Amino acid sequence: MHAQRALLVCSLLALTVSAAKAAPGYSARFYERSAEGWFWYAEEPPEPEIPESEPEPEPQPEPALTPEPPPPLAQPSPPEEPVPSAPAPLSAAWLRENLERYRDQAIDDPSPTNVALYLYLQRLVLDKAERFAEATQRAVWADPLLDETTRRPLATFAANLANREAGAARDAALKLIAEQAGLWFFYRADCPYCEAQAPLLDLLTTRYGLAVRAIALDGRPLPGGFFPSFATDVGQAKALGVVSTPALFLVRPPAGVVPIAQGVLSLAELQERLVNAATEAGWIPEHWRERTRARVTDLRLDGTPLQDAERTDDPDQLLERLRSRAVLPSLPPLTPTPTPGTP
Repeated sequence: MHAQRALLVCSLLALTVSAAKAAPGYSARFYERSAEGWFWYAEEPPEPEIPESEPEPEPQPEPALTPEPPPPLAQPSPPEEPVPSAPAPLSAAWLRENLERYRDQAIDDPSPTNVALYLYLQRLVLDKAERFAEATQRAVWADPLLDETTRRPLATFAANLANREAGAARDAALKLIAEQAGLWFFYRADCPYCEAQAPLLDLLTTRYGLAVRAIALDGRPLPGGFFPSFATDVGQAKALGVVSTPALFLVRPPAGVVPIAQGVLSLAELQERLVNAATEAGWIPEHWRERTRARVTDLRLDGTPLQDAERTDDPDQLLERLRSRAVLPSLPPLTPTPTPGTP
C-alpha cells in the first residue's frame, strides 16, 4: 500500500517537471532562481500595442491656378535732350554771355591786355548796335505798316494839324451825342468838388447843346448859382450806385444809362469819356472815336489770331503772313471845307 503511494507521488513529480520544461520561458536553471519559489507565476509579456493608424486626411481640392500677370512692358527711354550748342564766337549771344566776365576780369586784373580786350569787345557791341539801328531805320522807311508817321506825324506843325483835326472830329461827335442823350449830374451843396465841376458842365451845354440835369442829394442848390433848375434825388442815386460826388451819367431815353465818372474831370477828360461811352453803347459809329485820336491812319496787326496752318519758322513766310494780317481802317472820306467863292 505504501509502495503504491510512493509510486504515485513519483509519477506526479515527473509530470510536473515535464510540464515545467514544456512551458515557454522555462529556464533549465530553475533551481538557480530559488527566490521565485515553487508557486511563482510568471506573467506572459504583454503583446506590443499596434498604434492605430490615423485616418488619412481628405484630399484637398487643388487651388485654382491664377495666371501670372504678363511682365510689364519695357518703358521707352525718354529721348535725350539735345545739348545746346555753344553760341558762335563774337555773336550777340556770345557777347551777352561773356562781356561781363571780361569786364570783371579787367576790373580784378587791370593789365593792359585785359583792359584792351574788354574795350575791344565793348566797341564790337556798339558797332553791332549801330548797324542794327541803321537797318531798322531803313526797314521802317520802306514799309508804311512799320512807319509810325503813317499813324501820326512826328513833325511839330503836322502833329498840331492832327490835333486840330481830332478836336474838330470830337466836337462833331459831341454834338451828335447831344442830339440823343443828356448828362445827369449828382451833387451836394456842401461838396467843393461839385462846385468846381459845375462850370465845365455848363460849358458842355453852351458849346455842344448837351442837356445837363443837376440832381441834389441834399435838396439844396449849388453855391455858385449853376443849374438853378435842379431836381432833388428820390432814389436815382441809390439805384445807380452813387458813392461819391460829383457823379456823372450819360443818359439816353428811354432806358440807356452809361456811367462817366464819380469824381472831378477836366474838360478834355469829359470830352474823351463822353465819346468813348457813347461809342461803346452803340449810340454813335466807331469811326467817330477813331477820328478823335489825332491819328492819320489806324493800322493794326492784331485783328485776328494766327491760325495753326499759318505757323511757320521760315522768316520770309512769317514776314509775308504778318504783312497780310494788317487791318486797314475803313473811314468814310473826309468832306473838304469849301473855300469862299466856290459853289
